[in-house]
Amino acid sequence: MKLCINTLGSWLSSLSILPLIIGLCSCSQKEDQKTNSEPLKLKVVRFANLPYADHCYNVIGLSNGWFREAGIDLKITTAKVEEVVPGLDNGTFDAISVPPGMLFSAYDSSTNLCSFVFSDLFQGFALMAQSNQGLKGYSEFIKDGMNPTDAIAATARQLKGRTFAYPTETAVKPFIDRLLSIGGIARDDFKSLVLDDPLTVNAMRNKQADFQVGGVPSRITLQKEGFIPLISSIDLAKGAAASADSQELASILQNGWAVTKDYYLKEHATVLRLASVNYRIMSYMQSNRLDAIRIHMAYLSQITGQQFDAADGEVIYGSLDPFWTFDEQKEWFHNSGSPLYYAYINGAILKSFISDKVFKHAPPTVDDVIFADDTYRELEGLKTKTDEYFAKAGHMNLTPGAKEKLSVARQFYAGFNFYDAERLAKDALSEGVAK
Repeated sequence: MKLCINTLGSWLSSLSILPLIIGLCSCSQKEDQKTNSEPLKLKVVRFANLPYADHCYNVIGLSNGWFREAGIDLKITTAKVEEVVPGLDNGTFDAISVPPGMLFSAYDSSTNLCSFVFSDLFQGFALMAQSNQGLKGYSEFIKDGMNPTDAIAATARQLKGRTFAYPTETAVKPFIDRLLSIGGIARDDFKSLVLDDPLTVNAMRNKQADFQVGGVPSRITLQKEGFIPLISSIDLAKGAAASADSQELASILQNGWAVTKDYYLKEHATVLRLASVNYRIMSYMQSNRLDAIRIHMAYLSQITGQQFDAADGEVIYGSLDPFWTFDEQKEWFHNSGSPLYYAYINGAILKSFISDKVFKHAPPTVDDVIFADDTYRELEGLKTKTDEYFAKAGHMNLTPGAKEKLSVARQFYAGFNFYDAERLAKDALSEGVAK
């Protein structure tokens, strides 16, 4: 533990999000009435989303009333990339959705921030190319008999003498840097167009750029319009050694939600409840995929001004940005033999920043910024305790009030809210006697 803590469907006929937002209150009320005989006192949480698919999925939990059920009155807003970290640091926001790399890179001036829960494995950065220039992709070089390293290098060398458009976001930097490094390409070997992500799309459409790397929305847009992905970040990560020294791992990332360390301590119950809704959403994305995509893509369309439909959602969920459930994330936090272990992916990202001399002062360690492992293990512990209480309850005579508490505890448990499930189950057992 890094800090000492007191234990605590069918598609919308229109993609306008206004009907969804208007319906949030009624949905929340229905959820409260259905599952919460002991309603939790609501805690307002000001939450900033980035305008990307992997950073605005909380709308799924909001529209289903799950935040309110967990005692959270979530107030979401969309923020620009340059606004989210300063906004969290200065108290404008209570929580944000952000790639951990942005917290690492801001550590010189913002040491009080931590990523407390993960959601997805972003593997969607790709080198996009014009389709009419006779370029070859990584998979084609592999089919020609090249080994993976040579295939990456051959793909990257096609940048020479051409124009490459990419955004200023630090999250894309490790992918680009590793691609150039393996290919032996210097930045003066090509012309750079450093633009906001939507403008990189226009540069490709207007043939001002030959290549592009950007976020998920721009990749989907370009891919749907016929531009070709030559190589992606997951191609770099395949076969990487399970080590923070594997530079290929810096090209993928585990996205998540962040708060200040002060908030993590002082509002720890709220942090655990936020994490529980995060995992409830992850589960829903698998069990009710079409409904999740319907809500998610409608909101993404609203905040970006671009049209995202079911097909886009399937690409995002299936390949670009797969979301991992609570059980699936066990690999990230317990399997140190996996390249996807949280300390390796985030360690590789951090080392890339250190190598680039991003830090003027002493750099952070992974555990200075990543608290998601602590949150995960704490939820696991609460889940185990609750399982024990449920088992004991079967051998006890409980009062009607205790039975009601136990029923509500089971409802919390089903929603991954192991904090309140454990609390109520423990209280219920205190009112019973052995049979």
